Amino acid sequence: MVILRSILTCCVLSTHVFVTSSQATNLPPAPSGGMFTVDTRVVINSTAAAAYQALIDFPNYASWNPFVRAAIVISPLNLTLPDQRPVEGKDLYLRVQIPPLPFPVNKNTPDDPLATQLSYEKITAVQPKLGRLAWKFQPDTPGVFQAERWQAVSDLGNGCVLYESREVFIGAAAVVLRETMGANLQKGFDAQGLGLKMLLEDGSK
Repeated sequence: MVILRSILTCCVLSTHVFVTSSQATNLPPAPSGGMFTVDTRVVINSTAAAAYQALIDFPNYASWNPFVRAAIVISPLNLTLPDQRPVEGKDLYLRVQIPPLPFPVNKNTPDDPLATQLSYEKITAVQPKLGRLAWKFQPDTPGVFQAERWQAVSDLGNGCVLYESREVFIGAAAVVLRETMGANLQKGFDAQGLGLKMLLEDGSK
């Protein structure tokens, strides 16, 4: 695991996203050839274990996440599996809001039909010791469209963790996605980071 040496001596207790100025990262190297990248970095007053547990707890995403409203582990026949823990190689169905819903959100917050997007993904990395989770868009079509989203949490010390997320979009179709949804995808990544921060910090009070 990349050991992050934050220049911060403490975190600010607030509901605002606080982006670290350190460039150290726990994400793997980004792939080359990307047409555009969406990413976010948020410092949270919590533990790495609690943050990682929130990321892999797919059934509870709707209770705090204004961007990814549903993440469901499915079978190759598109059936919901009884075990919803992420496992490398399993299929994942996502229902997202682009742009994200406004805060606050909970499990009963309705989607905006005009902002709802569906996608099928493949879980590519579940690395609890490294604090990493990743999934890749399906079908993976080199030259046309490829995208893999990584998320990572790292212990900064002083009761703080760093949450990072990055997705690099590759291929001809990525250019169209950038022009039509790029800005709102960035809002979605930022909103998920803020939602995670609110979940963990408010839950600790």
